[in-house]
Amino acid sequence: MRLCLVFLAAVTLAPAAAPAALPERLAITQYGITWTFSAPIQAGRFITGDWWVVGPVTLKSITPAPSAGRHGAVVNPPAGAKQGYDDRISGFDASLRIKCPLALRPGDSLVTTASLPKIGVKTPDTVRGQYCRGPLRTAAVLTCLKRPPPAGAFRPGYVGKWKKQFTVSQLKRDALPRLKAPDPKNVPDAKPYERYLRRIWLDHMRQWSNRKMHPLENMPDYGREITNIVSDVALLLCLDDSQKKRETLLLQFVQKGIDYYAAALSHNDLWIANGGHNSGRKWPILFAGLMLDDKDMMKVKATFQEDQQTYYGPRFDRGKQAIWTIAPGNPNKHHEEADPKKWSTYGDTRGNNGLKAEAYRKLNGPTWVGQALAARLTGMKDKWSHPAFFDYVDRWIKEDGGPKKGFVRKMWDRYRSKN
Repeated sequence: MRLCLVFLAAVTLAPAAAPAALPERLAITQYGITWTFSAPIQAGRFITGDWWVVGPVTLKSITPAPSAGRHGAVVNPPAGAKQGYDDRISGFDASLRIKCPLALRPGDSLVTTASLPKIGVKTPDTVRGQYCRGPLRTAAVLTCLKRPPPAGAFRPGYVGKWKKQFTVSQLKRDALPRLKAPDPKNVPDAKPYERYLRRIWLDHMRQWSNRKMHPLENMPDYGREITNIVSDVALLLCLDDSQKKRETLLLQFVQKGIDYYAAALSHNDLWIANGGHNSGRKWPILFAGLMLDDKDMMKVKATFQEDQQTYYGPRFDRGKQAIWTIAPGNPNKHHEEADPKKWSTYGDTRGNNGLKAEAYRKLNGPTWVGQALAARLTGMKDKWSHPAFFDYVDRWIKEDGGPKKGFVRKMWDRYRSKN
């Protein structure tokens, strides 16, 4: 049983201090979680603010203290159907939880969570877009290394066994298009997005129950809000940033891509199409691969909702084109192939009809525009390897209007015709 907790105060991203300047410490506190060790340890922070320790080390205790079914901590959590964080989330497996004292070894990523006393109650630091469906307040990760990382190191992925390390010096900044903002006065401020991306996104369970694992203070719980963040950030990072106003955002987004790739390697069938739950996970991986020139990331092989929900098929009365499907196996999965006049009865009698599918189609459409355009602007459309997604987004803009206004719409109107 492996269990532990971690909370972090707001951190401004900065290059890691030189190892020689780091004092030894008996405890580390982040986001209200404290790890206490049996002897002084050498520790520091990665470029995105998460903590590392030089091991092996012995973790003596965690505060808040793990208890039955609450405040779970897991070493190198596997992606899939199981989790060891809180027994109010489906797939709970107590055998995944750690017990203290715990020997942490180099290569270990200890994910620690803090549970809420009651589901549905917001904390003062709950992020916007959280519907408070889950029992976790926050989560953080402590990484054990054999030696201090080089300055400017990204944290290795926290899921599974893939622990490849990267540094800021590897970023291929010339891969960014550095575009001029269509409306400089209305470019979104990076700060709110930095807050969204600051803490780890606990996002490695299969199917829609993943939503209940998303901590209130770390990330939104629903896929629509997650994908809106991904799409907005994707386009913000395509803009010229000569004054480095979006440098922190860049580093955080690359870190998200590293984490998502680790999850995909642990289980390649996580983010399956299901209504509005699982979009927004593919582009961070491809973007991180582009920026780090990592060919494996750029060729990621996994299930992604955007790809499962778009295909070329016989749309009713309009011939073959890029069309949308709600989910594999759903009784109304081919609703766009049916006569819209029959949607109310197309599917089953429990509400899974064509009208429901159409509602989800319209829910997803606006969130896909930014990431589709970003892939085009960075030359990554072919790396995405699913043309139907891009053709469908073009169709969405043409027929449904796409986002009616705002930053994403202005970027589309200015740059889509050129890419």
